[in-house]
Amino acid sequence: MKSTLFIIFTLPAVIFYSCEVPFNPNAPIRQRYVLTGIMRNDTSIQIVTLTKSYQPSVGLNPISNTEDPSVTDAEVDIWYRDTLYELRDSSVMRTDTSQYKDSVHFYYAKNLQPAAGEYVDIQAILHNGIVLQATTQMPAVSQSDFFDADDDVTIPSTAGRSFIYIGWQAIANVYYQPRIVIDYYIKGSTDLQTKVVPLYYITENGNQTPVYPTQTTENFFDIDTSVINNALNEIPQNGLSKFNYTIADIDIQMIVYDEYLSTYFSSLQEGADAFTVQLNQPDYTNIQGGYGIFASYIRTDLYIRFTANYLSSLGYY
Repeated sequence: MKSTLFIIFTLPAVIFYSCEVPFNPNAPIRQRYVLTGIMRNDTSIQIVTLTKSYQPSVGLNPISNTEDPSVTDAEVDIWYRDTLYELRDSSVMRTDTSQYKDSVHFYYAKNLQPAAGEYVDIQAILHNGIVLQATTQMPAVSQSDFFDADDDVTIPSTAGRSFIYIGWQAIANVYYQPRIVIDYYIKGSTDLQTKVVPLYYITENGNQTPVYPTQTTENFFDIDTSVINNALNEIPQNGLSKFNYTIADIDIQMIVYDEYLSTYFSSLQEGADAFTVQLNQPDYTNIQGGYGIFASYIRTDLYIRFTANYLSSLGYY
């Protein structure tokens, strides 16, 4: 009881004292530099950005700043397998609706496609002499045996289930990003088309709302065949009949994040729910000499075939 009274009577004093300390939200800014780059195995072009912190021109409103915080004219190098890649400083016209009017600045390397398990190092030397460095290891994911051997490989399931089961390697403290896509062609065209499939539907105000897979630490999911039926029935557009489409397969596109990307997503999700507003977002970084994230991911795919009888039952021939 004594300790409770002590807290009650001393708290106003603390509050009163803190009010006497001057607080200036527009104190002199401490310049910080941010490097952001995600190395990928599904492309041979790797992109890195460099930005700097800035002081809003009006109060604390960041949108009031109209000067692009990009850092240009830096020397950015990547080392991979004893080869040095000198990234080129480039820009493209901005297509977003942000407050910035200048082009989007970035650095890129061509003909660089890191393999699973390999290390990639980066170093950026800014015009003021500041050096930013980082290292990432591509996730050591085997393309040949990543998915479970007992996964369903046809739709419908040969096991007689009303759903298909997809499982994959369980890696500790790693996030996965699955994506379910139907590949198809419009007859008369050789361009591959895709239809993204939700994991399931929820009913909101009498309407069916699709729910798509998000980042997860689970190493499996089930998808009901009825959900795939709905997606296939939504493919025909512009009055075309199903006769004008050729359905190829379902592509399970799986992205496996490295430890840095996994830690970053984990930090964002801490304490996040429908009733939480985060006022102090985590400031995760793995950049030496600055801030940001230099990480990597591996993409691997599992293709599932449709049986001819199944497609025929839905009107595809």
